[in-house]
Order: sequence, then C-alpha cells, then structure tokens
Amino acid sequence: ATRATRATRATRAPVAKGEVRPAQRVPETIQAPPYVAEPEKVRGWWNSQIVPKTEEQVQKMRRAGRLAHEALDLAETLIEVGRTTEEMDKELHTFICDHGAYPSDLQYKGFPKSVMISINEVICHGIPDLRPLEDGDLVNVDVTLYLDGFHADTARSWICGEGDETGHRLVKATREALAAAIASCASEKPLKCIGEAVAEVAEREHFGIVKTLVGHGIGEFFHGVPQIFHCRNSDNRKMQLGTTFTIEPVLTEGSAEWITWEDGWTVATADGGRAAQFEHTVLITETGCEVLT
Repeated sequence: ATRATRATRATRAPVAKGEVRPAQRVPETIQAPPYVAEPEKVRGWWNSQIVPKTEEQVQKMRRAGRLAHEALDLAETLIEVGRTTEEMDKELHTFICDHGAYPSDLQYKGFPKSVMISINEVICHGIPDLRPLEDGDLVNVDVTLYLDGFHADTARSWICGEGDETGHRLVKATREALAAAIASCASEKPLKCIGEAVAEVAEREHFGIVKTLVGHGIGEFFHGVPQIFHCRNSDNRKMQLGTTFTIEPVLTEGSAEWITWEDGWTVATADGGRAAQFEHTVLITETGCEVLT
C-alpha cells in the first residue's frame, strides 16, 4: 500500500453494520425462481454441465439483462450522502417488481434482502441496512433479477460524494479490468484469458485481485459452471459458443485476503482496504462476446 492509501485507511472508520429491516414483499403474480419454494433447488444439473443457450433462451436473457442494466442506472441516481442502503434496496426492489421480475438475491440460500450493496472494505454480499451513506464511500451495487425464467447478474461501483484520488483510481481500474476481460472473450479461446486480462490491469495499477470469488455460469439457474477466475490461472478449457456466464472482477487497494462477518454473508477485506467490483453477464459468440447486461 502507498503512503497515501495507508493514510486514507487510517482516517476512515470501518463500516459499521446497521439495523436490517424485514424483506420487501414480492407480488404473488411474479414468477419466483424454484429455490424460493424449494431451497434445495439451488443445485441441479447446472452445477456440472455447460450447455449452450438456444436462440429463444438468448432472447429471454437479453430482456432480463436490459432490465438489470436499467436497475443499475437507477441505483446510480440513488447514491447520495445520507441515504441508507435500506432505502436503496427498497427503491430497487420496487423497480424490479414493477417490471415483472423477481429480485434473485431474495431468499437465495436465505439472503434477507433484494439486492447486495457493499461499502468500502466490504467486497461483496453486503446486506442493505440503516447505515447512511457517507461522503467518500465506495459503493458497489450488485443486482440479479429473474425474468421469464432466466437470471441476469450485473454490478457497478461508484464513489459517493467527492471521494479521494485512490478511490477514484480503484473504481476506474476495476471498470477497465472488466472491459479488458470482456475483450478477451471469444468461442474456443481458453477461459484463462479472462484472468490474464484482469491481472494485467491490476498489476499495472498496483491493486490486489480477490482470487477466490469467481464468476459463474448463469441462465435458468443463478449460479452454475463454468467458474470464471479473475486472476492468472491455468484453466485451458475453451469458451463454448452460445454459453452464458458472468465476469465480475474485484480489485482491492490493499491485501486481497478476506474475512466473513458474523452474519454469514458479508465478505470484507482482512486489512480494511477498500474494494471495487464491476460485473456483466455475457454470451460467447464466434468472434467475441455479447454483453447482456
């Protein structure tokens, strides 16, 4: 860590967990994923088989992806000093349901809210609560929704208020890392190209990469194979035409080692350094990939 980074970390208090309010209600008319009624259905054939999507399935994923993109556009407008992540969750829940979709995080393995919002040193899986956003907070919003039988998963990071040079550089580098990873994709290319593309950006900017949190196959299911590593690796499996998965690198200003809070969900950096994440759901094509979100 640079001297400036250490100074920023020393003057910024750790994120304090706020009160978590009950989940928002989903209208009964909205189709929920199978795991809501039957929690064991988080697992199935998708955990072991990579299957290309049909054109009809791709069209449904495009619709889900466009809506997820619009949800993050809304999230960006909600990031302001004093607003709680609970309020953001409520607004995003309403938006998703008003458009006929189910917020996929809600009740996935028991997750208690509709979206995941992670602040500063929280890497991912942050539970929205009554903590107000503060000037300079690094805010990562991760939205997954389920529309017409298919999931779309996407995330972006922003700085609330003015922020500092290191925070802005971390966000910019993570956005660039995702773009580089997407540009590396094409049918028959090895999956390890994705991690190499992310690593080149992270190493140039002297940021860490969270290695053990990975992208994943997605479609009728929320999480499946293949796993997508965002660091240098030896995964020589070929990207398959017509398959869909997420790419979701997390870069850190300090160590990439992480801990899990007592709530069993919140993942945070072990040294208190901030983390940023960007994520898209992509479809592999002959010449590259199509970003669905």
